[in-house]
Amino acid sequence: MKTVTKTALANVKQNKGRNFLCGCAIALTTFLIFVVLTVGYGMIRVQLASVDAYYPSYHIMFRQVSEKNTKALQVHNDIEEIGLRMDLGQIIDDDATIIMTAMDNNGIRLNKAELEEGTFPKNEKDIVVSKGVLEELGIQGKLGDEITIPYQIYEKDGMGYAKEDTFRICGFMESSDLNKEKKMYFVMNSMEYAKQMIPEADREYRVMFRLADAEHMTTDEIEERGKEIGEDFGVPEGNVVENRAYLAANYTDPSFVKGMIVVIVMVVLAGILTIYSIYYVSMIPKVQEYGKLKAIGSTKRQIRQMVFREGMLVTALALPVGLLISSFLSRWIMKQMITFMAGEDPLMQVAAELVKNGEVSLLHWWIYAITIMAVLFTSAVSLAKPMRIAAKVSPIEAMRYQGLEKRGKKVRKGYQNLTIFRLTKANMVRNKKRTGITIVTLGATGILFMVVATILSCAAPKEIARKDIESDYKIKLETWGGDKMNPDRDWRQVQQNNPLTKAFIDQVRDVDGVEEVKVKTFMNGKIPKLSMDGEIWDANIIGLDASYAETLEKGEIQGHVTYEELEKGDKILMSANMLYWFPELKVGDSLKMVLNMGDDQVEKTFEIGAIGDYYASLGGSSFYLPQSVLEKMNPNNLNYILEITVNDQKKNSAYQELQALADNSEYLVTGSYEEQLQEWEKNMRLTSVLCYAFLIILGGIGIMNLVNTMMNSIYTRRRELGMIQAIGMSEKQLIRMLQLEGIIYTLGTLAVSVGIGSLVGYGAFLYAKTKHMFQISEYHFPVVPAVLLICVVAFLQVLLTYGVSANFRKLSLIDRIRYAE
Repeated sequence: MKTVTKTALANVKQNKGRNFLCGCAIALTTFLIFVVLTVGYGMIRVQLASVDAYYPSYHIMFRQVSEKNTKALQVHNDIEEIGLRMDLGQIIDDDATIIMTAMDNNGIRLNKAELEEGTFPKNEKDIVVSKGVLEELGIQGKLGDEITIPYQIYEKDGMGYAKEDTFRICGFMESSDLNKEKKMYFVMNSMEYAKQMIPEADREYRVMFRLADAEHMTTDEIEERGKEIGEDFGVPEGNVVENRAYLAANYTDPSFVKGMIVVIVMVVLAGILTIYSIYYVSMIPKVQEYGKLKAIGSTKRQIRQMVFREGMLVTALALPVGLLISSFLSRWIMKQMITFMAGEDPLMQVAAELVKNGEVSLLHWWIYAITIMAVLFTSAVSLAKPMRIAAKVSPIEAMRYQGLEKRGKKVRKGYQNLTIFRLTKANMVRNKKRTGITIVTLGATGILFMVVATILSCAAPKEIARKDIESDYKIKLETWGGDKMNPDRDWRQVQQNNPLTKAFIDQVRDVDGVEEVKVKTFMNGKIPKLSMDGEIWDANIIGLDASYAETLEKGEIQGHVTYEELEKGDKILMSANMLYWFPELKVGDSLKMVLNMGDDQVEKTFEIGAIGDYYASLGGSSFYLPQSVLEKMNPNNLNYILEITVNDQKKNSAYQELQALADNSEYLVTGSYEEQLQEWEKNMRLTSVLCYAFLIILGGIGIMNLVNTMMNSIYTRRRELGMIQAIGMSEKQLIRMLQLEGIIYTLGTLAVSVGIGSLVGYGAFLYAKTKHMFQISEYHFPVVPAVLLICVVAFLQVLLTYGVSANFRKLSLIDRIRYAE
């Protein structure tokens, strides 16, 4: 077998140009597989590592746990560490929400709470605040200073009456930009103070704990065990909260494993298609060489081994190069992506710092192992057919083998006049299989490209934001119930003294730039026969005018009811969201509601006329009725939301005036489409970067294959082309023929990529729409990616034809004819 190995090695040296192309293709495929795995897995690991450093470290949290059950949980055998948090009240402030909370030492540690300066509460009247809290309250203070704060204690039926107490500042926590933007803050009191203020029977804890032996469990097992413990202690499932971010960062997540397997399979399949096509095209002319060896006595097994060993030698040389390049570039790519995405997101800033300091390992042995096995396996499979061909054909057949398909006896069709197109067509037809494999291989990566591009095109932040707010600007009432100090915030009171009066709405309409104002009304109550965790379910009804009739009917997914039928007042339109909580509800069921009419309550029974699926922009309610029905039932002012359309040229000034109008009432809050859009663009940034990176890699696979296929197609036919030139074909005609062949490959590839890819992409859109992925609902053809794909493939075809033609001209006619002899 030494002779076989030496012959294979000699073939590698002899066919340097051809094997160099194969080696480059294998190295690039190795790089693509390795980078997809490294960057994909690395992005997840970096994010999870930043979560691990940034997020609390408890596994499960129970809410609303009594004092008795809290003590029992503290000695539970399956719990290794437990921390307590109690929210005791809320500081009184007109502009911000400031929650008073208390935690024991374990709770502080499990929450990874940190202070900018000072210490956590040790004495009863100690308090930790932030500078943002002091600014909101208009108080100045430093460590050791005493401050007097008005607050309301949480009670079972809401919030109690106002109290006031004096505390000593023992520490300062950080105020994030998000706190300031949302105007949501926390202060930390001592647990002793919290227990003193709230009677034992009324205490409700948030119990945070870590399970014993969790290192041997998956995330699903941890979550399931947490629910079982909660069930044993009467904790409703809705009050069992899994720390999913931390669990995903530290424990095996089955869904993550499945996701990684899907990505790996996709990349490996792309690599298999690519390398198989390369070997199939590149190995065909070498069969002639093996025919000579067979003529002088080589056995079939020896021939197969020569083909196999030559291919594996090329792979063995190219694979380390690909791995070496990948190892260096993947780290650089990773750093650039994380830096680009960091922005003002504190979590991503932590991730960028971890990558910069090298605290997260990006190179893993299993990535090298999977890449090596995938490439070796693909090379071996790709060599199978050339091995069979070389071993099977007779020496005479091998000498003239061109990879042409065997045909039965048939009448040969000839032409009196031979044209460039007929020559090109004859070459493509007699090499149908090679042409088909090349186009299908290139088209497969193009199909994947179009599918991903379609999903990204449909997940447009502008559309998603519009599903959250239908107009340009929104003014909405902010109400809540169960607050003894602010009973006027209850909707039953607000509807009797509603700031959204006709005069106010007229003022809004008079603002320069406002084009249209739509009013949505609201009525609430209870549905006695529906309950969840012992609580009677709320009946929230949005009232819409006749302009929404078409929208309501289009959204119906079960049953059908018209706006005119709803106006009769005996039927109601239910949101599909209700089916998540009460799947037993169906069209035709009767629902008795107890509705709030100011200080009075009225019972009203509705028949579910239809069930509809609607976006939050419609009101985000459980039920919908015509405004006229609500007005007939309730004489109070039910105006709830103003949807305001503003002229694009006057938005800035109009927004300022609208905000000034809303600021005149503490009951009103505002929002704009631009704010929602900015939020969604931020959320989609990571997804877009990862997906487009994946698209670029898939495009790289296709481009690599196109380069190899076109070059091999021309180089392996030097002798044939030389003989055609010897009988009269000019250089110009030869170049035109090569260009025409390239155009056929290009058009075939684009037909598969864009044509079939568009159909598969539409199927992916329908699936995403059904599963509510990225709130996708409207199909958008990915015009820009499709045009880019066409332009890149066409440009490469022109470039390749020019490059190959220039190289081909360097050979004399005799050298072309003598090629491979």
